[in-house]
Amino acid sequence: MSIDVRSGEIVILAGLVGAGRSEVARTIYGADRADAGSVELDGRPLRARSPAHTVRAGVAMIPESRKEQGLLPGRSVAENVTLSSLAQISRAGIVRPRPERRAVRDMLTKVDVRGGGQAVTASALSGGNQQKLLFARSLLRDPLVLIADEPTRGVDVGAKRAIYELLASLTGRGLGILLISSDVEEILGLAHRVLVMRAGQIAAEFTGDAATEAAILGAAFGATERGA
Repeated sequence: MSIDVRSGEIVILAGLVGAGRSEVARTIYGADRADAGSVELDGRPLRARSPAHTVRAGVAMIPESRKEQGLLPGRSVAENVTLSSLAQISRAGIVRPRPERRAVRDMLTKVDVRGGGQAVTASALSGGNQQKLLFARSLLRDPLVLIADEPTRGVDVGAKRAIYELLASLTGRGLGILLISSDVEEILGLAHRVLVMRAGQIAAEFTGDAATEAAILGAAFGATERGA
């Protein structure tokens, strides 16, 4: 397969569960090892030896499960936000409280996290606000590309709307977004391009008026190849 994500664009990987979407995202991010192929970022090879290396290069990722792969539920909001950016707020290996508070405050305002101050634990927040914490952590690194795996799964309608508005504002500032979603309405409402995966491959690509629910589902189930 070949995937391009441009500045200011939301590319959505659609498809059925088990199609290989999360595996592709994790491989780009360096969490899984690639058997073959290459990744380029801003025209330069990105050798994703690990997630830490990929983050430093300018790629951030919000994983599919915030509880199992994303957050430290028992740690504070501030610690969760700055987890990937400790070097920016530390001196001689010691976190500087004032820069940390300032950075966290700015990011919480930007992503509209509500429900408590910086000292409360992440587990005390609602599901939607927990998800926004992951956005805050990712955006604190000022990435070039954001990978988001089912970023609105398990959140209420209000939080979904806030995340949609955030994604739109990020692309308006030039961020490239690779998003995985199983929600057809979400796909149609957000995507500049839709890539449908099936059995580990890109089965179809849709843009504009060609991106319809029938077309996306047909490609996901293989109807497109059968001429349906």
